[in-house]
Amino acid sequence: MLQSNEVVNCAICQKCDWNILATLKSGIWDTNSIDISRININFHIGNCRNCNHVQIITPYTIDTFKILYFSNNAEPDMWCESSLENSPYAQMYEFINEYVRDGLHIADFGAGSGVTLKLINERVNNSTLTSIDFHDYTQSDSINHIKADLNNLSDISSYFKNNPIQIAISTHVLEHIVNPIEYLNNITKYLDVGGLIFIEVPDCKPKLSVQNIASTNIVHGQHIHYYTLDSLDVIAHLAGLKIIKSNQLVSGNIPRLQVLLKKYTTRHDIIRKINPCADILVIDRFTQYTEHQKNLYNLIISSLKDNKVVNLWGVGGDFYNLITSYSDLIQYIESKKILLYDYSLANHRFLGQKILSSTVLKDSELEVILTPIYDPTRERMKKISRNWSSIIIDPYE
Repeated sequence: MLQSNEVVNCAICQKCDWNILATLKSGIWDTNSIDISRININFHIGNCRNCNHVQIITPYTIDTFKILYFSNNAEPDMWCESSLENSPYAQMYEFINEYVRDGLHIADFGAGSGVTLKLINERVNNSTLTSIDFHDYTQSDSINHIKADLNNLSDISSYFKNNPIQIAISTHVLEHIVNPIEYLNNITKYLDVGGLIFIEVPDCKPKLSVQNIASTNIVHGQHIHYYTLDSLDVIAHLAGLKIIKSNQLVSGNIPRLQVLLKKYTTRHDIIRKINPCADILVIDRFTQYTEHQKNLYNLIISSLKDNKVVNLWGVGGDFYNLITSYSDLIQYIESKKILLYDYSLANHRFLGQKILSSTVLKDSELEVILTPIYDPTRERMKKISRNWSSIIIDPYE
């Protein structure tokens, strides 16, 4: 287990006085041998007693980032397609549409595969479009790419010296950044006079009209910070910026917070108390997650009492958290009264049992229980198995 007893200072006020709200259990499988084992990380989430900001207070090391991030040229799997009425990226464009025109330099910090920039490219002419990210996944001749560590943007300052930005975009990135104020400070330096910064983050205001926050990735090891509109306002002020436009919406089950920032003429360094903050949402997520685990456990135990062999599909983090919370399930795995299926881990062993490929379920007539709680993962599994002979049971519906 990667573990540290150290606690970081608040990214907003730099104090170290925390109320610990919950501990997020994350990790990956070590698959270097046939018998897999778990590399765990416990992320403590705290509420700063001084300014009320909510963030993960466990230090992030190079090893932590290696475990949490892997190369992937796809956009983040955030939204369930079946629950979307409109494209989230089209809605991002709509938010800044009135400021977009021909001939601008528009840069996307953390562009991923460049969906937002490609939408802009379809609508404007003679503009310079720049992607800034760890890897070049834009795959576009119309978009320039700068390789950068998003936690150290000062390394790329020379690129913008004679090429200032009119609109900077950074969507679903600020929650991943170790020092959000420094991040915004650096982007601000690269802006042209009158330049704007468009930020979108998960909206963590309390008591959202979201049915099931535990089935989203809002609370995640990659998400260091948990923002409300008020906390973004405080951060913007500390970075010499002000919010000139904001929007809060829900796409599928994902609450979204959009802000447009502009430079202040004078800097404001006063740190006030954030209200509301994200503490209630974080606590709600863990309460719901515990209930999901309990429902899955009860379903498994009920089937075992009926002398059924239980088939579980998905040997991931939620599965591991389940058997950690309900360790009596281990004996049933060892005795093969619970069978495990997983595509990527097929033919590995866990607790002495060979993990079977989920592809064998296609032509069987077994009852199979899904273990992942995350909505998009379950949606994808159900889509794959739509025409299978097996009966797929979603315990979280």
